[in-house]
Amino acid sequence: MGSATTRWSRESGRPKPTRPPLAAPAEVRSAWPEVDARLARGTVQHALARTRDALRRHDIAAALLVDPVNVRYASGTSTMPVWTMHAIDRYLLVPVEGEPVLWEYASAPPELVSPYPGLAVRPATSWSVFGSGERAGSRAAVFAADVAGVLRDRGLAGERIGVDRLDAYGFLALQGAGVHLVPAQLAVEQARAVKGPEEIELIHRSLAVADAAVTDLYRALRPGMTENEAWGLLLGRAFALGAEFSECRLLSSGPRTNPWFREASDRPMERGDLVAFDTDLIGPAGYLADLSRTYLVGSTTPSARQRRLHAHAEDFLAEIIGELAPGAAFDEVGERLSRRLPARYHAERYPFIAHGSGLGDEYPVIAFAEHHAGEIEAGMVFSVEAYLGVEGEDEGLKLEEQVLVTAEGVEILSHAPHDEYLTTRGTA
Repeated sequence: MGSATTRWSRESGRPKPTRPPLAAPAEVRSAWPEVDARLARGTVQHALARTRDALRRHDIAAALLVDPVNVRYASGTSTMPVWTMHAIDRYLLVPVEGEPVLWEYASAPPELVSPYPGLAVRPATSWSVFGSGERAGSRAAVFAADVAGVLRDRGLAGERIGVDRLDAYGFLALQGAGVHLVPAQLAVEQARAVKGPEEIELIHRSLAVADAAVTDLYRALRPGMTENEAWGLLLGRAFALGAEFSECRLLSSGPRTNPWFREASDRPMERGDLVAFDTDLIGPAGYLADLSRTYLVGSTTPSARQRRLHAHAEDFLAEIIGELAPGAAFDEVGERLSRRLPARYHAERYPFIAHGSGLGDEYPVIAFAEHHAGEIEAGMVFSVEAYLGVEGEDEGLKLEEQVLVTAEGVEILSHAPHDEYLTTRGTA
């Protein structure tokens, strides 16, 4: 994207968000080649190795994956990812020993082939009530019999079989077929937590798309534009550059910015309003670009409160990033950072300090309380969060950066601009 890699080491002092020059949005697609066979093979090989290791640690002989994010991770394939979040039309068996089996959506075109050469592909049985109605139970029994047969053929009958997400029909049908079911989601998310080099390259691509889309929005914001228009502009540019979907539609302006978590509406923005948003963008090849910005609408002077909120948000992001080092315990980092967020912001604070970012929002979370066990590792990608608003006030401000933890320091992956008016430091 024409900007140098940014690394923040523990020795280099407290980091500050920067605004490096960006390539024009039209250049994004030409900046990198299309996803090629090398990247696809590398991501799946890394994913299968980590998934098998995690299953062994959890004493799971095989995982039956239904969540489309997990299926994509371990097979390199994706078919209608939003649809299959609510309709179980494809699923994947990953044994600890032996090759995986993908049950693919029956009407999927034949070119949807995994980059993993050992993957066996079978037609999936759908038991969704959408297509099956009152036959959903009997269709689920067909699904379960097919899976149980493959498990017997693989010598896995009676073993602990992990499942990530099943509806009641599928779960009960597998139990009825004698399959010993245990949870698999924790094992798979622990596997996904450390990214391989090909995944990191794909994450860079997703962030380039998001940066370009956010930059376009920053340039286009004007009084009178509705929140929905702003959100449509952001997603329209992102989709044109290859993004797939956004997990949320969090964009609010003016008095709707406090508290957080309001979605875009038809409210027209006014000069001097803050407009805050979170991309939650699934980019090319399925990887998340998760960054937040708050901009000032119209070329005007920000208020002292607006400058203060932005300065404190930048400061808290710097505090978070300064704590992200391999070997640091999630709970200890969370406890330290919770004490550093000024008390006036605690009532409306964001739920998390940082969370994993990969094929969506992921494990682990660094939280203010109720912490995960474990520690930060090199290769983890985090989105670091700062929402600052005082309870009862009519403005709040959201900033978020996506970063990669390395042995040498923290690499900043998100480079969309911060607001040139709000970055004038204020302490009032």
